[in-house]
Amino acid sequence: MIKKVLSTLFILSFISSPVLASELQDKINHAKSGDVIELDNKTYHERIIIDKPITLSGQKNTVIDGEHKGTVVKVKSKHVILKNMTIKNSGRSRSSAMEASCVRNMESHNQFINLKLHTCYHGMYLNIGDDTKVINNDITGYLDGNTGSKGYGIYIKKTNGNLIKGNQIKYSRDGIFFEYSNDNKIYNNKIFKTRYGLHYMYSNFNTFKGNEFIANIGGAAVMHSDNIVLKNNKFSFNQGSQAFGLIVQGSRDIEIKNNEFHLNQRGLYIEQSTLINVHDNEFFNNKVGMEIWDSASELTFTKNKYNENKVPVVLVGKSNNLHFNKNKIGNYWQEPVFDLNQNGVGDTPYKQSSTLGTLLKENELAYLFINSPAISIFERGNRLLNPNISVIEDDFPLIQRQKGNTILMGGIIFALMGIIIFVIRSRKKVK
Repeated sequence: MIKKVLSTLFILSFISSPVLASELQDKINHAKSGDVIELDNKTYHERIIIDKPITLSGQKNTVIDGEHKGTVVKVKSKHVILKNMTIKNSGRSRSSAMEASCVRNMESHNQFINLKLHTCYHGMYLNIGDDTKVINNDITGYLDGNTGSKGYGIYIKKTNGNLIKGNQIKYSRDGIFFEYSNDNKIYNNKIFKTRYGLHYMYSNFNTFKGNEFIANIGGAAVMHSDNIVLKNNKFSFNQGSQAFGLIVQGSRDIEIKNNEFHLNQRGLYIEQSTLINVHDNEFFNNKVGMEIWDSASELTFTKNKYNENKVPVVLVGKSNNLHFNKNKIGNYWQEPVFDLNQNGVGDTPYKQSSTLGTLLKENELAYLFINSPAISIFERGNRLLNPNISVIEDDFPLIQRQKGNTILMGGIIFALMGIIIFVIRSRKKVK
């Protein structure tokens, strides 16, 4: 009997051995600086701390499973490389300074490449350490629960000079959240099914290029930040009564260029901001192409293309130094403009007299009826009562060149010339 009990205790102690439960951590503890640890094609059920400059490289089926407890991987050393593995099942705690994440980086000059971060509160949490690379990772938050109960795909807090490139992020509260972080480069990421694809607070001198923000409540929100460049991004299918492709709020010195705004409730929304340069963007099939509030000033819009939007631009309140052309270069408006001399600039200024902004300032719930015939009736009535009111004026509207349009315009000019010649000859015959 005693032998059976001892045998059972021995087997149980072997199964629950802390050595087995910390197999990966033991490899890290015994590694030397600069070592490369090749992980096996299996699942490690543990949480680890990397506190020396090493590389952890996995295989197709390498998994580190945090079993829904706290942060799965903490990096406390510089020059760490973590790549080619799945890290999953962080805890969901947000009640302490150490909010749970699949990976928490706490030092500089580290690299996180080709990781699958699944079922995470925060996917990647960059905290304090600078000059880190986060490249080609697939990040997924918790699928259950409401948006407010989830964390961020990538959380960047008080860390500068990072490269965030080629990542796919979905089902998090915000895709990438910035806070007090400067001089970062955010390139070619794809973010969807979040609250805000990009949420940006109190951070300066950052560049966002080639990103896609699809089917979020808000594509990107730039708030209380200066000297930002947004270039070659796509904002699409961001729908809902308060949805937008891009919002700029409380910011200054922002350049928005060569972006595509497609099928959003509002393409671009600007308020409480100044010195914004918006040029060479495409606004296509949005409910409202741009919504600009009277708290914004010194905004310049040039060479933007507006096509098939319900309303191209809405001004809410009295505008403050808005410029719809610069150096005799205006914008491509969705309404047809005559260019009889074929110089690429409209023969007369473009004027938009929409008063939808007045209605929105009184009650933003008017967006609920933007597809209703009542809005069109309201607009027409205001034009009849106030025919001379012009909300937007572009003295140099540009012509969207298309082969068909060029042929049509040439035909019109040719026909007009024929009519003029006919009239002149008829008058001569009468005399």
